[in-house]
Amino acid sequence: MSRVPSGAAYRPARAKRQLLLWLVVFTASTSGFALVGGSLPLVVAITVVHGYAFGALGTINLAVTIDLTGGRRAGATMGWYTAAISTGYAIGAFLGGALADAVSIVAAFAILGALPALSGVLVLRLPTIDAPPHEVARGAGLRGLLVAHARVDPRVWLAFVVVLYINIVSDAIDTFFPLYALAIGLPLAASGLLKGLKSGAATFIRFISGGVFRFVDHRTVNVWGVVLMSISTFLIPLFPTFAPLLVLFGVNGICRGLLRVTSAATVAEVRAEGQDVGIASGVYNAGLDVGAIIGPAIGGVVADSVGLGPMFQLVAIGSFLLYVGVSLASARGRAALSAGARLTPPRTGAT
Repeated sequence: MSRVPSGAAYRPARAKRQLLLWLVVFTASTSGFALVGGSLPLVVAITVVHGYAFGALGTINLAVTIDLTGGRRAGATMGWYTAAISTGYAIGAFLGGALADAVSIVAAFAILGALPALSGVLVLRLPTIDAPPHEVARGAGLRGLLVAHARVDPRVWLAFVVVLYINIVSDAIDTFFPLYALAIGLPLAASGLLKGLKSGAATFIRFISGGVFRFVDHRTVNVWGVVLMSISTFLIPLFPTFAPLLVLFGVNGICRGLLRVTSAATVAEVRAEGQDVGIASGVYNAGLDVGAIIGPAIGGVVADSVGLGPMFQLVAIGSFLLYVGVSLASARGRAALSAGARLTPPRTGAT
């Protein structure tokens, strides 16, 4: 719920203050878990604040990163940016568990919760952020906000659909593949290894994506990443043995990692052309969250109707058709789809 309002409220001139505010709120809501005890109403309240602050920080931080770099070298920049996010997810649970074992769960909340506020020192050292030449006008009230979002570059909505697509597919797989694995006789260790391989591949490819984009245009990677992720998901029930699944999950993870970078690079490309990225960041990040919310729900409904195996195939096909449909809905979307479908398109500033 915080993505769109945070993106609409973002302004380069006050970005540092916005980051500092939400870092402090994030610290208070994280460390606050150490103080609420077993009070359910307080736990619910602080969880809502914590989630809202997390979403606001991600939205504003992406916009700040793109504004500071001017959208240049977007492939390499967004590769490192998204790799940092996935690395944090990878080590967060381990670090929290180790600290909780060492000093107690309550103390772990208090200690780890202080990190966001401490990082505010780095925010203070950021240079002044210049406003882009072309800022999206935010009108008054809800109508003005809707009009502003309608004026966002169509490529941003295409990036929204890409991250919506990858999270619907990934979350459907992550939620229901363990059940499917048991049904086809795979041991639990194999299921866990496949999930770890997919996540590891998605993280690793982000770190080297800058090198990839030196040779292949990000639009080409974007289109073929969607195609290959759809195919690797569709094939899961057709090859129900460990060795082929190892390959399919590896391909799926690589595609997920690259698509996170290319979709973010699309938003940065808009900034490189002098356009505002505040609302664009809100739209883009909302796509991630919406996909994560509805992916398991869609997967569950479809699996109840047709079974787990066919569910993977229908989710893959449906998500792919959604991507193609949105791409064809606007002239810029069609241009991006056409350029990406060519294996050697002209290189752009976003590489």
